[in-house]
Amino acid sequence: MKRGVPARVVAAGLVGRVVRGGAWSNLVVRDVDLPPQDARLVRHLVYGTLRNLARLDGAISGLSHRPVPTMDPVLLDVLRVAFHEVLFGRAAAHAVAYTAVESARALGYGRAARFVNALVRNLQRNGEPEPPSGVAERFSLPRWFVDDLVSAWGEDSARSFVEASHEDAPVTFRMQRGVLPPPGAVAASVPGAFVHLDGVPPGAVVQDPASLAAVQALSVSPGERVLEVGAAPGGKTLALWDRDPGLLVALDVHERRIRRARRRTVRSGFEGRWVRADGRRLPFRTASLDKVLVDAPCTGLGTLRRRPEIRLRVTEPERDRLAALQRRMLHEALRVVRPGGRVVYAVCTVTSAETTEVVSGLRARPPEDLPGLRLEGGLLMAPHLTETDGMFISVVGD
Repeated sequence: MKRGVPARVVAAGLVGRVVRGGAWSNLVVRDVDLPPQDARLVRHLVYGTLRNLARLDGAISGLSHRPVPTMDPVLLDVLRVAFHEVLFGRAAAHAVAYTAVESARALGYGRAARFVNALVRNLQRNGEPEPPSGVAERFSLPRWFVDDLVSAWGEDSARSFVEASHEDAPVTFRMQRGVLPPPGAVAASVPGAFVHLDGVPPGAVVQDPASLAAVQALSVSPGERVLEVGAAPGGKTLALWDRDPGLLVALDVHERRIRRARRRTVRSGFEGRWVRADGRRLPFRTASLDKVLVDAPCTGLGTLRRRPEIRLRVTEPERDRLAALQRRMLHEALRVVRPGGRVVYAVCTVTSAETTEVVSGLRARPPEDLPGLRLEGGLLMAPHLTETDGMFISVVGD
């Protein structure tokens, strides 16, 4: 294939795997077998196309006589990537049309070359048909989600969050216990988290600062009996283990996720216990633990920078189902913690139903000495506030 075409072909294929196959974008872009420059281009194209998918499909529909649902899925993905490059990309105009046509040919759609060329050049000449004006439409987000943000935060803050969530997230990390950060490492917004222009150094664990903040909020002391609920894939588990608890139980309901997390954590020296159980019915006696971190399942809408496809998958009914689950898990955690112990509730989302409403009436409070917006019952971290993933952290008890 000619220069520039392999990256577009791979990007179109990965978009299809995410949109129709249920894959996660942050995972599929890791294993791209192309030269580094092309691999970076693939990541840019995949993330950008997914972030703007509804808007791109609207533009394709507005310029084509073929309804989008009737188009061949593979050809549609080629058009989506090309339309993203025209509207939001950085390639020269002539290169976009050329690589789109050649991508179609490389994928066995030579007969559609004229169709692809005509649509791309039409967009280049005439621009986006009916550009969206509302925040939800402009950023291809569910309207109910944007309405929730505006209701809770106001229009300006909601727009700031949405705009920041539309950008790439930096690679951040923490150092393993006893390992110093390398020269040139820049401290992130949460103590112990770093960014380095040269990538992740030896002895580092990739972790968003907001995840590390949830661990710090638990304030584990050496020798304490600690439980993490919803522990897989194990990133917070390893950070908790570095705090030298007397007992650390990592609990999750999914056996497959536990197997993967166990392999990861054991390689890093974890000597605690992995347990499969339902967070709504914990297999522990009442008042038997010192600290519990409830890392509850959630809509994940705080991680849009890293997983833009979440906007395509989350619905209001799913949000409400998860909120009910979160409340049950939190109340069960409060049962097993001793008087004077501490429960931390943490979710990587920002909807009211999953954050402040879950901890309402529990005398919950924000953790101390961490950055973010202090709300009634908890701390909000977000890309526009703390340059982190969106995370709500609440302390109950203690």
